[in-house]
Amino acid sequence: MVTTATIVWLAVSAAWCTLLPVALLIWWRRTRKAKLLPALAGALVFLVFARGLEAGLHMVCIMGDNPVARAINASPWLYMLYGGLAAGIFEETGRYVAFRWIIGKKRFPERDTAVTYGIGHGGIESILLLGVTFALYAVLAAFQLKGDYAGALALTKGDAATLAMLMGQIGQITPGTCLLNMVERTGAILFHIALSCFVFLAARDRTQRSWFPFAIALHAIADMPAALYQRGMLPLWAIELWLWVVTLYALRSARKCYLELMDP
Repeated sequence: MVTTATIVWLAVSAAWCTLLPVALLIWWRRTRKAKLLPALAGALVFLVFARGLEAGLHMVCIMGDNPVARAINASPWLYMLYGGLAAGIFEETGRYVAFRWIIGKKRFPERDTAVTYGIGHGGIESILLLGVTFALYAVLAAFQLKGDYAGALALTKGDAATLAMLMGQIGQITPGTCLLNMVERTGAILFHIALSCFVFLAARDRTQRSWFPFAIALHAIADMPAALYQRGMLPLWAIELWLWVVTLYALRSARKCYLELMDP
């Protein structure tokens, strides 16, 4: 049931997921005098590789009607493996391409570039995945609380089935769900910053290329349990806990990369 508290929590979650990366970028810019273009590159590369190329593969391997899609969907373990590897390969390859050829070493040689890029990559994901979604949920919940069905229906372009589906999802949201999602997005942004450090080092130093497959593997390991959550095999809190375990490990490794292996 939708209440005023539901709307407030949805609005807070939307604001957190949208403003956190913006605040991080402003703080990093003021603290390190970092250039902002790598953050824009991170956002654009995420859209191309994750929302474009990776999504295109999902259309064939998950949503398609073919032997591969049927095999993946029939096995939660194969689905988990596919989901983790697809995310790791596409997003880390996009990062590598960006650091090697788009964000030139001559114009952006400093190690701060890796962090700035990571904020842009993780930030746009946070904004699109939960910021925009929770903002829409908050508006729909407000319409329902007012009894304005026409206004809610207009947001879904008159699609009553979509509206019913969305309202069903909103009805299942609790304050705990919102808190978990805010915690998850915070960890995800930090994770993307760490991954960006690994791939930045691999792309800029031939002797450190092994950090690239390391980033792919770590990304896949972090994402795999989410597939089991989608299949109802794991609770949400377990996914968030796992993400933070992997993130803390990644941050520890990234600190070494940033302070010891990268040129200032």
